[in-house]
Amino acid sequence: MEKLNLLPPMSGARNLPPAPHATRRGAVLGALALALGACSADVPPPETAAPAQLASRTISQPAAPEALPDSELVLSGEIAADPNRLARVFPRVGGEVLRVGADLGDEVRQGQVLAVLKSPEIAALQHQRTTTAADYEVAARKAAELAHLEQAGLASGHEVYTARQEARRAAGHAAASQRQLGVYGVAPGETYTLRAPLAGYVLEKKLSPGMRFNATDLQAAFVVANLDQVWVMANVFESDLSRVRPGQAVEITTLSYPDAPLRGRIDQVSALLDPESKVMKVRCVLPNPGHRLKPGMHARVRVLPDAPAAPASLAAAPETSASTHAQSQP
Repeated sequence: MEKLNLLPPMSGARNLPPAPHATRRGAVLGALALALGACSADVPPPETAAPAQLASRTISQPAAPEALPDSELVLSGEIAADPNRLARVFPRVGGEVLRVGADLGDEVRQGQVLAVLKSPEIAALQHQRTTTAADYEVAARKAAELAHLEQAGLASGHEVYTARQEARRAAGHAAASQRQLGVYGVAPGETYTLRAPLAGYVLEKKLSPGMRFNATDLQAAFVVANLDQVWVMANVFESDLSRVRPGQAVEITTLSYPDAPLRGRIDQVSALLDPESKVMKVRCVLPNPGHRLKPGMHARVRVLPDAPAAPASLAAAPETSASTHAQSQP
């Protein structure tokens, strides 16, 4: 189709045909305009949401994710005897072991014979007690005889007074020897008996029949512990010290009873750090019915997190408001 030229021809100018590139550009612009019109006709107008729909959308939005709790703190520990329920039995004199009445790990009752010893020192003490007792008898008899002689006029009062003082002195020596033997727990004879000071289990034993020893070189002949209550000593590394404190609840599991965890609380956090292992000890006190927990058992101590506060429910708030509004209406 030819393009009409409605303008009058200018003087001195020639009629030139339209440039080919101009024609192509016009065709492209027209096609773009038609395409944009068709797209705008297919897009529906935006719908206006009702207020109830907006409220439902607002409430149904997912809540922000909760902060993850700290990583679980698990400590390695060991069952230990309560030092307040433990007794160390020392022989007060050296000598020879005649008989042993308890072995390592045995359960003993209070006052049970642990060992019978024979000691030359005990023999010397027994001899001293016998001598002092005899001296007292002699002095007491002499004082009594002088008292009778004084009544008959055959002895002076000074002699009677001196004899009575000698008898008192001899009585004091005899009583001191008897008390000394009582401190050692020595019965009449040359033997010396070691007895259990409390009921419990023998944790250490250093004596055997026929053994000769010196009291100054032997640390403890027996160690007896009552296991009605035990300690759990757990190791805390230096990097975890801020995560433990007295009163925290813990769950304790042993290798012997993995399906029977025990609950307790941290009783004490030590103030001393081991310079070599860089660990600090925390203590948990546990009752031990049946004496199932033994000193030396390995324990796994899991520190339980504190119970968080219950978060408020978003859905409960509108219901509470609605019910309150309904009750306020007449």
